[in-house]
Amino acid sequence: MNNIYILSNSPGEVSGWVKPVAFALCDIKIEARVTLVILPCNYASGMEANYGKELAGIDETILFSKLFKTSSICTGKNIVLQLGGDPMFGAMLSAKFRGKWFIYTSRPRWRFLVDHYFVPDKTSFSRFVKKKVNESKITISGNLMFDSVPECGTVLELKNKLSILENEEAISLLAGSRPFEYYEGFSFFINTAKKILSETNISHVFLPIAPTVDEQIFHDGLRHCGVEWIGEKAEEVKWNGPGRIRFIRGNGFEAIKVSKLAVALPGTNNLQIASFGVPLLVVAPLNQAENIPLDGVAGLIPMSIPGAKKLKKKLVMWYNSREEFVSLTNRIIGKNVVPEHRYIMTPEMVATLAMELLESPEKLNEIKEGYSALSFERGAAKKIALFIDEYLKGQ
Repeated sequence: MNNIYILSNSPGEVSGWVKPVAFALCDIKIEARVTLVILPCNYASGMEANYGKELAGIDETILFSKLFKTSSICTGKNIVLQLGGDPMFGAMLSAKFRGKWFIYTSRPRWRFLVDHYFVPDKTSFSRFVKKKVNESKITISGNLMFDSVPECGTVLELKNKLSILENEEAISLLAGSRPFEYYEGFSFFINTAKKILSETNISHVFLPIAPTVDEQIFHDGLRHCGVEWIGEKAEEVKWNGPGRIRFIRGNGFEAIKVSKLAVALPGTNNLQIASFGVPLLVVAPLNQAENIPLDGVAGLIPMSIPGAKKLKKKLVMWYNSREEFVSLTNRIIGKNVVPEHRYIMTPEMVATLAMELLESPEKLNEIKEGYSALSFERGAAKKIALFIDEYLKGQ
């Protein structure tokens, strides 16, 4: 039996990269057992493994630490397909199982050990060529994130499905998929929503819930912040003001597509929102900077050490000052197409920023037009799946 080990870590990568590739492997009836390997990660939600078990095309989900302790004797061919996470884990696993190591990435790392790279675009390809990576080891696959966005129907059909009148307007506020983001993030955006509904002609505010969100942490966060809701699982916010504030589970993309504006934290969804042509406002409140994960040694600082929180805040602020862009959309395009705001802020401040955009059709159109610099072509997952299938059948 051939084996494909898909390595990934954070919520955005599991839902945005792994899901479409797993489906593509299933669609072509790949002759291999597909295992999703969850890697250690500062950005993880803790729900990636549970979510992975439900994905079409995944036969098993396992933590890296558990898999690495198992016997390395495997029959058939072994492929380690890295879709996110530290490449060190891919190097370790491919060596252990004596398998081929493929990576989907835009950076030419571990050049002497990786067997093949899948890159999202020509810009990434040229970056690899400059580093003298053999072109035969590189495939321009396209951006996997666009494959993760489903076809949702027309705006009119979705408005009817979501109980929105044709002349009513809606916006979406996305609180993030990591526990530190959504524990208080939903209540933060609920207060933002109340101000927007009270001072504009917006009638509906949607709060999409990521598939990797832990419902218990989500509910605990609402209770902690004094939010009351309708429905056992929190379907809608109770409040006496105008309009409705609704939580969206399942296909949050439907809510995003009918929105006049989306407000989101930096993350995978930034590109997914852009693929719908919906204007986006990116905010990164630094109110609790000590909770924001960092890469490398900085991310390993125990918060229990005296002075650690103060040091972490300073490091986050320093990293923030050095980053030109935090939105994936702006990073790919290379300029500030999507408005970004990164500082300590209140829900009312975010509401004001959103209302300024809502009151300016010209600014909203500028954001939409800026998306033209992106290629929303789908098919990256299928290219990767077919490449793997050809390898398994060809040797």
